[in-house]
Amino acid sequence: MFTLVTNAQDDYVLQFDASNSQRLRYLTTEHDVLDTKLNGATDYTIEVWVKPTSTEINNTVVLKRWNQFAITLYQDDKKRFYFTHYSASGNKFVNSQYNVININEWNHLVVICNSNTNSIKLFANGVEVTGDSLGNPTTEGALALETSPIGTNNFYIGASGSGTSYFTGQVDKIRVKNEALNIGDLQSDITDADYIADSNTAILYNFNEGAGLIAVNEADSQNASLQCSSNDCISGETWWVNLSETLSTKKISETGGFSLYPNPTENKSFTIETTNNESIQQIEIYDALGKRVNKTAFKENTLLVHLGVEFLKSGIYIVKTKTNKGISIKKLIVK
Repeated sequence: MFTLVTNAQDDYVLQFDASNSQRLRYLTTEHDVLDTKLNGATDYTIEVWVKPTSTEINNTVVLKRWNQFAITLYQDDKKRFYFTHYSASGNKFVNSQYNVININEWNHLVVICNSNTNSIKLFANGVEVTGDSLGNPTTEGALALETSPIGTNNFYIGASGSGTSYFTGQVDKIRVKNEALNIGDLQSDITDADYIADSNTAILYNFNEGAGLIAVNEADSQNASLQCSSNDCISGETWWVNLSETLSTKKISETGGFSLYPNPTENKSFTIETTNNESIQQIEIYDALGKRVNKTAFKENTLLVHLGVEFLKSGIYIVKTKTNKGISIKKLIVK
């Protein structure tokens, strides 16, 4: 049995609108963290959570380090993405298969280059989707990152460095490391706990600032600037969105395998208990305005949780429970 511990920190995502030419720019300097950790890297993992809110995704850039690498959405009708490997000897494109991008839903896009297996692989939502130009499954050899990228090597999110290919949608949890990780060790849900930078991390954006016109690269604590061409985004209000407001109920798998009682609560507490051996992995509570007021993860084989919610005011809340078999959302009345 577990008792809920209060954790009311908001989780934000960054929102982009192509019509306003919105992008984030991280200005690089010689021998900075991107140079020292990425230049010449033979092993690397690049990952991003992206939610396109427009069906016009063709050649819209999600992220790009000038003259080194990029992840770009591609082909409106085929809903795919590709990885660009920039090199002085010629650029290389690694494609995904068809229909791997879900519009208006969160997508976890990952590129893993492994020199030991001589492979570079693309993943979408935990599944390998490396494809050829026609969308058929294929294999690709490892591609070491350029040792000395030509020119200015700034890092961009939401557009290319040349001020084109703007993206419309939301982005969160960007991480680039100079090691080949296993896909099973990465985040599997947009609501998973934020990553923490370590000695192999070159880029890490969790986007939890929630306001203003800067975002911090947590790998080196340096600021990146939010840029746009429209007056209504100059002050930063339109950039930041609470993650809870972006969660889609369309993709939720209703497990139906647990009960929540008593409801309404008694003495500011209630219990969640599984009925078919589902293991409770995470519980989130949202208020009536969609603001997350609590998030707690649990160990494996947790079948019953007692929740003390003395910190909640009387009212109606949404309880989102993630198990090993899916996600369920239930209404909770706190007296």
